[in-house]
Amino acid sequence: MTESIARACTPMDTVLLTHKALRSEATRIEEIVRDLDEGGSLQPFHLAFNTWATALVFHAEQEDKYLIDHLNHYGEPCSGDSGESVSNPLSQNGSEQLLMEVRAAMVAQEEELHQKMIEKIEEVLAVLQDDIGETSVIRRTIQHLYRQVVALRVALEDHLDTEEALVLPRIEENLDAPQQLVLAENLLVDPDSEDPRWMIQWVSERLSSEDRELFANVDMGSN
Repeated sequence: MTESIARACTPMDTVLLTHKALRSEATRIEEIVRDLDEGGSLQPFHLAFNTWATALVFHAEQEDKYLIDHLNHYGEPCSGDSGESVSNPLSQNGSEQLLMEVRAAMVAQEEELHQKMIEKIEEVLAVLQDDIGETSVIRRTIQHLYRQVVALRVALEDHLDTEEALVLPRIEENLDAPQQLVLAENLLVDPDSEDPRWMIQWVSERLSSEDRELFANVDMGSN
């Protein structure tokens, strides 16, 4: 789902645009480590990776907190205008247990992919930690970093692909536009930061001009 987003951007499309930014930065980070010179400095890579890792961790934490919570509840009976419970068609067919099992499997897979991504981030940071004190980078460190960054990018792709194929369609089916906007804000606005919109700015800076304009059309965290 990396193709251009439709011109009429919805709140949930901001998730796809965030994924675009994360993928774009993954490519840039991989290029940076590939271009490192033996005897040079790790500082440019270190700074770029720390910024990317911060965005990745925030993205994963917010999804665990909000997206997975919605996934846990999707498909449950909802109330109609009369206030009466509207039965899920699967329940009517005696397949409510199947629905619960499928939902639980999806949640478990998302959580596993999130954990794998965090582990790969920690492995890169471990390599950087081991290099502290070195005045110049050696070839072995470059090779090790490159392998770890590629592994992290693959873990990220697995996570994003699974989310786009299995999770986002279910979320979009079960949330109306105002609910989607609240979810988008929860995923992108950091109320605990001195700059709550830092993630929005980070994503925007890594999008094409066309996608940046679409992203800006969704008003998030402006209050």
